[in-house]
Amino acid sequence: MPRALELPEPVLAVARRVSGSSFAAKAVRRTVGAAVFLFAVRAFFDTPFKTYIDGAAVGVLYGLIAVGLILIYRTNRIINFAAAGLGAIPAVTAALLQTKHGMPYALGIPIVVVGGLLLGAAVDILIVRRFATAPRLILTVATLGVVQILAFVAIYIPIWMGSKGKGVSQVSTPWRRIFTLHDSHGTPVLTGDQVFAVAVVVGLGLGLAAFFRYTRMGIALRASAENADRASLLGIPVRRVGTVAWMLAGLLAAVTIFLRAPLVGVPTDGSLGFGVLLYTLAAAVMARMEDIPLAIMTGMGLGILEAASVRKAGQNDLASALVLLVVLGALLLQRSAVSRAQDTGVSTWQSVKEFRPIPLELRNVREVVLGKTVLAVLVAGAFLAAPYIVTAGQLNKLTLIPLYAIVAISLVVLTGWAGQISLGQFGIVGIAAAVSGGLVANHNADFFVAMGAGILAGVVVAVAIGIPAVRVQGLYLAVTTLAFGGACEFYLLKDKYVLGTHKILPSGDAARIPRPLMFERLDLTDDRAFYYFCLVFLVGALLAARAFRRNRSGRVLIAARDNARAAPAYAINLARTRLAAFAVSGALASVAGVLFAYHQRAIDASSYGIEPSITIFLVVVIGGLTSLPGAVLGVVFFQSIENFISPHFQGASLLATGPGLLLILMFLPGGFAEAMYRARDSVLRWVANRNGIHVPSLVADKRLEPEEMEQDVVSQAEHSVETVESFDVVDRPTITCPVCGERFLPEDAVGHDHFQVVEA
Repeated sequence: MPRALELPEPVLAVARRVSGSSFAAKAVRRTVGAAVFLFAVRAFFDTPFKTYIDGAAVGVLYGLIAVGLILIYRTNRIINFAAAGLGAIPAVTAALLQTKHGMPYALGIPIVVVGGLLLGAAVDILIVRRFATAPRLILTVATLGVVQILAFVAIYIPIWMGSKGKGVSQVSTPWRRIFTLHDSHGTPVLTGDQVFAVAVVVGLGLGLAAFFRYTRMGIALRASAENADRASLLGIPVRRVGTVAWMLAGLLAAVTIFLRAPLVGVPTDGSLGFGVLLYTLAAAVMARMEDIPLAIMTGMGLGILEAASVRKAGQNDLASALVLLVVLGALLLQRSAVSRAQDTGVSTWQSVKEFRPIPLELRNVREVVLGKTVLAVLVAGAFLAAPYIVTAGQLNKLTLIPLYAIVAISLVVLTGWAGQISLGQFGIVGIAAAVSGGLVANHNADFFVAMGAGILAGVVVAVAIGIPAVRVQGLYLAVTTLAFGGACEFYLLKDKYVLGTHKILPSGDAARIPRPLMFERLDLTDDRAFYYFCLVFLVGALLAARAFRRNRSGRVLIAARDNARAAPAYAINLARTRLAAFAVSGALASVAGVLFAYHQRAIDASSYGIEPSITIFLVVVIGGLTSLPGAVLGVVFFQSIENFISPHFQGASLLATGPGLLLILMFLPGGFAEAMYRARDSVLRWVANRNGIHVPSLVADKRLEPEEMEQDVVSQAEHSVETVESFDVVDRPTITCPVCGERFLPEDAVGHDHFQVVEA
């Protein structure tokens, strides 16, 4: 047999040294990785030197926000989706004071620093601490609500400060006047703004390193990040340490936006754009949510990639699509980092609230049957009468309610029942819309052929997304699906890229997608007829999802969600179960996608991107993640605000998904559905009492503690006091025990068995 290839000992020694965990080994690996990356960018994009400088200057700011993400993850074990927008309010305020009111640049620096620190502290004290005992995924969703609040406030800051909502003009700085390096053609190659941005980031990085290493609070923050419970037992004020972490995150975000303003402009909303969030999340994930220098380096690399994409294609579409590959590669190669999500108890959406059906004892009671009939008639009447209530111009918007409701149902299956977080659900909707719309526009395909092709494409894509979910769970899966939504919005669904060049998307003169004439009678070009047509599919989706939940497949999903460790002991294949959940959810979302294509009569990539995906997720949380009626109610609530209130009150929908979401998470974790089922159970108790029916499932909702049991028995005994006549004393009171019925004098009650307090 041929001998295996043996490397010389010096080569093996170098390989062992480079693969080690020492500082020198890490430096060598990162230097080699950076060189390979820069060579690849140069080869693929043909990038000049100036592009590297521009990209690195912006990318180092992505790395700075990624540092804020890492700080919050290490202390709270959550992914802070508000990390990019925490500093928008102070930074935009400082920029407006400079551009609109002539304030000196130097005075904006303390506004940014103090404002970022105070805003971070306010978010922790007012919001984060309210969810101290909640599951980490609940707090993660709460940060999405914080993003909506920040966006709402940032919308009105320019208006309040006299800008009339036109945004912020370019911010001028003294650094550009002090230093600017030009090439032979007079084009600026390196500006003072870029040098200042890099210098500030390096200074902040060194300052953070010194803070963590040499200060008591920094050491306490590191200890709390490693093990908060143990740190608390050792006397470390964990809450105060958490507040410091949020203050630092707010400071980093505010400084980032302030430094970014002279380079690429000031954001007009408080989220800094979900595209920026993609880059910062990718940098943090590449850094394993712990390595600050690597996060800054990765941010610089992503900034270079973005600048190269803009130079080659005029937009950052290619870079946004590659972020998905970066995130997937990082997560699949970092097994230890992924397992931490399961170790901290946040692997799935486990805080969902299941709602029981009407008890068997009451299902055939006359009042219950009548109530169900009346409620069904009212709901059906509202949906059927809606097209005749709204104006003709609002009919097209009204159709969005059944379409969004179908997508919401798909999220109930995937997130509510299977526990898999998806922040890119509209990407699946967009793929189905693109495939079906392309068949109709380019090949005049029949409606049912287009529907079948769209569903097939959506299921295939959903299963492809679900494959990483076998290993990537919880918060990391949310990041992966978010990156998928970005790839769909910025690359896959644009006609100048893969799907467009292969004639899958509607293109050319056939870009419009005509609505069909169904069965030679139903003309779907009429908006009212198309609304009823979509309503039929909504009813079908509800019935299909309800049947799926009631059979064995639905029960298996719940078992795998609630206890992933014990489920395999009952012959449940977790991988197959999760992929099945993605397939069923993808099929439902694809139905909505096909109808969306006919509704919009074109493919608009922005309609299927990150923002609608996050919005529908928040809407379903507000309605109730495990409840089909709750999810539909959430959609009706949000779309009513979006279509009928937002045109008259800017930002009304942000209030619903911002403060409204936080209130729901605080007081009704089960969403609107929890309130509905509470009211239903109250009515059922009244019906049971009225008919003298004992329903154990309704009376066992409240568990009595030993103290409450003692008070309850004593109060019943007080009502059982009677007066009797004896030969010695007239009208002496006696007590009847409510448990055994024995009668005795008050002085004998002390020794009675049923009046003794039993320790739990």
